[in-house]
Amino acid sequence: MSSYIEVDRNYPDKKWWNEIVRACAIVGDPFEIHCWSDESAEVKAALQFGHKVTSTWRDGTVIQGRITKEFLSYLTESKKPEDTEIYNKMTPFFTIIFGNKLHSEHYGTEIIISKTTREKARSVERILNQMEDFAVVHRNIPHY
Repeated sequence: MSSYIEVDRNYPDKKWWNEIVRACAIVGDPFEIHCWSDESAEVKAALQFGHKVTSTWRDGTVIQGRITKEFLSYLTESKKPEDTEIYNKMTPFFTIIFGNKLHSEHYGTEIIISKTTREKARSVERILNQMEDFAVVHRNIPHY
């Protein structure tokens, strides 16, 4: 299933984000994090799990690595960021790309699910159904 999700600007909880990440991210797959140049604390946090790579993005830093259980725990057990004036942040990272399955964009306020495994398809569909009350959810045909 391919889906696009945009969460409501005022939604106070990140439980849905945690569930989507747990359902879609695969341990061992590559990840990529994008942080703006002035986000030094975020870059430092991301470097715990990956390494900086050369990028054509002049205004930011790109970190790549492999998804581990520790990385997923860090993301899903961290509190929702409190600086939500511009974005209703779910994560401190501007972009997180989880393999070829999931993109968390604009601090987790926009999600693109490119692909789910057959084993996780029902879980993802359940999460998306629950999200329809507080998010725009666009679904496309299943792709396994």
